[in-house]
Amino acid sequence: MKEIEVEVTFSNKKEEVIKKLSKFEYVGEKEIYDIYYYDPQRDNLKPEDDLRLKETFRVRKTNTSCYVTYKKQHFKGKLWIYSDEYETKIEDYDTIKKIISLLGLEPLITVHNKRKIYKYKEYEIELEDVEGLGLFIEVERISNDKDEMKVKEEIRDFIRSLKLEDVKELNIGKNQYLLSTKMNRKLNLYNDTVY
Repeated sequence: MKEIEVEVTFSNKKEEVIKKLSKFEYVGEKEIYDIYYYDPQRDNLKPEDDLRLKETFRVRKTNTSCYVTYKKQHFKGKLWIYSDEYETKIEDYDTIKKIISLLGLEPLITVHNKRKIYKYKEYEIELEDVEGLGLFIEVERISNDKDEMKVKEEIRDFIRSLKLEDVKELNIGKNQYLLSTKMNRKLNLYNDTVY
């Protein structure tokens, strides 16, 4: 299964967006701490020169659970298309961090995120408040469709239907965005999609 998603920034106030999303099924809230790791001995988990991460390994802690995840990103040129995601639940957050440390992996970046989650048809909609970055909307659909760009355009149409203001689509993950901020590096954060 492919994780196909579109993530956008906007200029609306949080309360306005919550009102717009209230017509969808409310799933709940999550507070998430993601620690992304890299391997000093290998290049596959290290950022490229433009800080793009083609592969990521993370430990996620939520209010109720803990997960370990590997993602392989797929690009068309510099445009991010979708991710292959492999994730499994783990029992003990501190133990997995110790195991990872003993294996020689080191923390790259930590992302602290508070999400309000909604469902509409096959879409999962998340209003995210990311510490150090601000507000985002992420709309995701899990798909086996071979035409990922068609699915992305359907997601974009859905986002357009929300009638948000000053919408810009991210072309990098929040982990890369935060990494660029912490390293004081200017990146081309957005793609050219018109909303």
